[in-house]
Amino acid sequence: MKANLEAATKYLNENEKILSFLYCKIHLVSISRSGILIATTDKLLFCADAIIGKGLKWEFPYKTISNLNENDGAVLGTVPFIKKILLNCKEDLIIFENFSNPSKVNDFLKLIKSKMHK
Repeated sequence: MKANLEAATKYLNENEKILSFLYCKIHLVSISRSGILIATTDKLLFCADAIIGKGLKWEFPYKTISNLNENDGAVLGTVPFIKKILLNCKEDLIIFENFSNPSKVNDFLKLIKSKMHK
């Protein structure tokens, strides 16, 4: 089942609001899954599409993000010339790519960066 905003709302804290979202793919350690990347008032939230049973989710509170970049090159075995968001959170490098709407990535990045510096 494809992850969507309605399903993701159960992972929000009280008074937390969704600000923006993009459908994409996450690469984290040895996991690669498609789903929805959501910027909220408190964190980045990725909800993976469900393959069997429940989908997976990852949360990245803005205060734990140490670096955020856009990249179009090859990174850790990903395909070059495809827009990517590289996120450093604690000791992990998380890569988001294959965006359903690549033209919205720059605005999405600006929004996340503005939340990180508060």
